[in-house]
Amino acid sequence: MKAFKKGGSKMKAFNKTGFILFVSLMIAFLLTGCAGSSDSSNGESDPAENSEKESIEFVYWAAAGGEEQAFLDMIEDFEEKNPDIDVKPNQVPSPSQGDYYTKIQTRIAANDSPDIFRIQYQKFGEFASKGALLDVTDILEADKENFNSSLLTAVTFEDKIFGLPHHTDTLAVFYNKTYLDELGIEAPSTPEDAWTWEEFIDVATKIEDAGLAEKGIAVNWAASSSYRSLPFFFQNGATILNEDATKGNVDTPEAIESFRFLQDMFKNHMSQGNSMKGSDDFNMLFSSGNVGLLISGNWMIPKYETDMKDFEWGVTYMPVKQSAASDLGGNGIAIPAASEHSEAAKKFLAYMGEAEVMKAFVEKGLFLPSRTDITEPFNYAVEDPEMLNLFIEQSQTVPSELAQTVTSTNFSKINQALAETLEELFISNTTPEDAAKSFNERINSILEEN
Repeated sequence: MKAFKKGGSKMKAFNKTGFILFVSLMIAFLLTGCAGSSDSSNGESDPAENSEKESIEFVYWAAAGGEEQAFLDMIEDFEEKNPDIDVKPNQVPSPSQGDYYTKIQTRIAANDSPDIFRIQYQKFGEFASKGALLDVTDILEADKENFNSSLLTAVTFEDKIFGLPHHTDTLAVFYNKTYLDELGIEAPSTPEDAWTWEEFIDVATKIEDAGLAEKGIAVNWAASSSYRSLPFFFQNGATILNEDATKGNVDTPEAIESFRFLQDMFKNHMSQGNSMKGSDDFNMLFSSGNVGLLISGNWMIPKYETDMKDFEWGVTYMPVKQSAASDLGGNGIAIPAASEHSEAAKKFLAYMGEAEVMKAFVEKGLFLPSRTDITEPFNYAVEDPEMLNLFIEQSQTVPSELAQTVTSTNFSKINQALAETLEELFISNTTPEDAAKSFNERINSILEEN
């Protein structure tokens, strides 16, 4: 019996220990279950899961409220569709307001590269030639026939695609409809009926002769945006660089004639302050009625809807000579070659290039799409959405040669040389022949140095 009692004593001790262990395990299980139930009910994820999300930094600028919100909405939608990626928006001052590109280059050199960033088309050649951008041909190759060919050219370097043509904007002619109605002039309503150079100047002359405005024409340009004069060269069959972009090509009869037209337009129909380095506000000149015609871009439509209180106004196509041509505006999206999260960044870039995503973005930001296969009507938040459709048509007239020129490796310096040449043409007594010769020499000097 003692033996039995002794054995029974040991069994009791064992059962007590097992019971404690069992209870402990049950409590742990219940707590774990409750925690899981709590997470699924309130949508909050475990901190350990959050740490598994891949974060990418997106550096961009936004010039207006609609544009800013368009970026934020796009980021939110992408994150919902890609819960494993967290996009960190980093909005900074635009290139015209600060040293945007210098800071990007400094960060890349310091091993602190953003993962994806906004970039003007005019800067692609400079960045790509230095090996600073990631080749994204694999993303766009199969879909490239659905993009504006000139914009695709703008993001291509040595037959490789280095970014997404995200959107564009371009130039057209804003006109004071009150003045034109008084003169019995109807602005062209189709690209085929666009004013010729001579007709454009004739309308400006009639506005001035009737005393309706002091000057007939204003242009949205300055030293930093002297490239907005280039459509006039390409309208006349002139180019700025030779075929392989190794020399200037401005000492031709067509280029000289373009310089002559620009000089006559400026000296006879524009204010002195509307030169490359002038201080006149082209917006004020137009909205106040001091000029009747303004060459500017689609992004200005909301401003004139607000500011043009005393006049009716409209938009028509850029004038033509041998052919139609307009400015290459807008921006692309690129991934630095040094990005540490390039695969996640590529997913975000591909998402931004989707037709429906792009449509929503350009509608909110008042841009023009780079895709040509968007068939649904655009719902732009302006009083007359047809104006934006005209700009979309006009954007199809940007020559691929112009796109190649403004995105070439040394275009920043060429653009500066163009501004200096035009200022001499407008303000001094430089002849069109001398201007062409001088600009050609400046281009060749820039190309020889690099």
